[in-house]
Amino acid sequence: MKASTHHIRDAGILLAFLLFIPDYPATASNDNYPAGARAAAVGKVSVMSPDFWSTWHNQAGLGFYSHFTVGFHHENRFVVPEFSLHAIGLTVPTGRGTLGFSYNYFGCPGYHESKFGLAFGKAFHERFAVGLQLDYLNTYINNEMGNSGTVAIEAGIMAEPVDNLMLGFHVYNPTGATIPKMRQEKIPVIMRLGLGYQFGERLFLGMETEKDLDIDKPQYKLGLEYRVIEYIYARLGIMVQEYVEHSFGIGFNILNFHASMAFSFQQLVGYTPYFSLQYVFK
Repeated sequence: MKASTHHIRDAGILLAFLLFIPDYPATASNDNYPAGARAAAVGKVSVMSPDFWSTWHNQAGLGFYSHFTVGFHHENRFVVPEFSLHAIGLTVPTGRGTLGFSYNYFGCPGYHESKFGLAFGKAFHERFAVGLQLDYLNTYINNEMGNSGTVAIEAGIMAEPVDNLMLGFHVYNPTGATIPKMRQEKIPVIMRLGLGYQFGERLFLGMETEKDLDIDKPQYKLGLEYRVIEYIYARLGIMVQEYVEHSFGIGFNILNFHASMAFSFQQLVGYTPYFSLQYVFK
């Protein structure tokens, strides 16, 4: 009886995931989950920002990021533990560019998705960089299907055509990979394009659009970051698609530690808290 109860609970979680979460259409699995509370706070405007979290957002940013760094990210989506996302990563500069290693885990024991990523970003000029990542994606469903894995790629470019203006483009799964055991389930093809401008040393303003080829409406994002004092940042963001999602957060850069906290609010499903921490070896 106890085992049956667990199966019913897992089936209910999966059904809710597929039907009631607007960011994840029932025609797709293994979405390109973003990581990093800074990006979450600014409305997930990140495709043009070169930093440690470029390993998730746009691997071209690694070409402009030459630090040995480790970090982790956690979010409790909609304050439902079964929808939590955990991520860890590592960046390693080399003589030719920067390597990035990442791992994501989304879901619960009854249904979860995991992603292993190996990325490389290289700057060909002080104003232009490209990046590529090879992903291994795995989906687990607690029934006769079990585990099913596949390989996908993602790539991006990043440029600074004039001082303080950053442009970014990224594509996830351009080859249209699918999950072998789930023939009706496609891994989404997602394209993102954005620009950001740094106003002096204190203010950053960015905007981005994201298009999942399986969803009719694109998503529009706007984000703002303000440096309050030397080590503290305040952030705001908004995302608009079928619904409006607001976000805000704060960041602290103390010595070699960079910590960020954020919250987002979506009118249909409520709040999501985020936290990330990274350590830069200098």
